[in-house]
Amino acid sequence: MHPRSLVLSCLVATFACSPEEEDAPVVEVREGSELPDHIQPALLEFRDDWTIVNSGGPLVAGNTVQVGYDVDRLTDCRGDQNGKPAWSITGYHQLDGGDVGSFEAGGYSPSQGTEPPIFTLEDSGDLTMWFHNTSVWGCSAYDSNYGANWHFGVGASLSFKADWVTEVLGTPRAGAPLVIAFDPARLPDCRATKYGHDAWNIRVHYRFDGGPAKYALVTAPQGNIQVPWPAVIDVPAGAGEVELWFENQDYYGCKAWDSQFGANYHFDLE
Repeated sequence: MHPRSLVLSCLVATFACSPEEEDAPVVEVREGSELPDHIQPALLEFRDDWTIVNSGGPLVAGNTVQVGYDVDRLTDCRGDQNGKPAWSITGYHQLDGGDVGSFEAGGYSPSQGTEPPIFTLEDSGDLTMWFHNTSVWGCSAYDSNYGANWHFGVGASLSFKADWVTEVLGTPRAGAPLVIAFDPARLPDCRATKYGHDAWNIRVHYRFDGGPAKYALVTAPQGNIQVPWPAVIDVPAGAGEVELWFENQDYYGCKAWDSQFGANYHFDLE
């Protein structure tokens, strides 16, 4: 048995078991350099009914954002010249008050469509966006939430590696998504099969500020085997800490825990 993997014969509900050692070891945390596998790009859709929907992956540090903008949100500045649109819509994005980036969102395309509305989230923080509609005749109109702009929380990812190091990409934040990835090699004990298929999984239990515990799967079936698959959880606004622990279970009742010897893993939220 790995010293940090606890196989239980006792009954355990939603909480991790008691420590086997008096003092839990210090968790080694290092800065991450890339997103976990299977994280899809975010897709922010600014729809003509004035809703904004993210129909893609999570807004977290290291991910890319694709923008879908319905030009019917801004209809003031229109007109053609020489058979082409003489108006354009430009989108702007800014992360935590940093440099402002821009992209083509509609109308005349200076790049002839070769520069898609995609940008990368270099860090966590507050993503601010707004749009400007102009024409060659001097018309100007904004989609900016009446000057307050559109704001989105950009979160982080936590990757629990097989070498017992946790990599953090970005800064975990309240009111933003949190990606949790887990290497199954940390919990190798419960590996039942049934009818030629893996009959086990691994889940992360989590709670905020000591509140009710919830869980999400960090493995998923691919064909007849279980593979690592990151969970995405929404951190509530105002939360100050997230607490995590992991459970491996199989069809025949085997259970094992990665819970920092029962102390669980604690991360402050910005």
